[in-house]
Amino acid sequence: MDTTSNSKISKFFIPSKIWESMQEHAARDAPLEACGLVSGRTKKGSFQAVSLIPTTNILHSSIRYQIDPHEQLNAFNEMEAGGLELVAIYHSHPHGPEVPSPIDIKEAYYPDTIHLIWSARSGAWNCRGFLIHNDTVREVGLIITM
Repeated sequence: MDTTSNSKISKFFIPSKIWESMQEHAARDAPLEACGLVSGRTKKGSFQAVSLIPTTNILHSSIRYQIDPHEQLNAFNEMEAGGLELVAIYHSHPHGPEVPSPIDIKEAYYPDTIHLIWSARSGAWNCRGFLIHNDTVREVGLIITM
């Protein structure tokens, strides 16, 4: 792991296959919020996504999510075994907004992790990434790679 503080992360590189899988998950679970985890590595002041771990929203809600704790534990064990770390948590806002909601900000328990929010505007799904620490929200550039 790079020794750069994650609070200085400004870019998140996501392979197109992972991007498309997240988008499909968000669309498939709508009108409920979809959620999941992204594992990867920190390198030279940026994050690199390596794998996607879709999870179950145990709240079955269109306005909130909570990752199934057993799935989360299994995902963390899988990441550790593979020498990876949690680099992002994703969830969808099927009816907006495109930014973290007050609940998202309050429940952002992983401040050094990018929070990816998928939202549907005009029928098309889009995603933005944010670092959330205390009540501070900072957008992170998402770069889709081949």
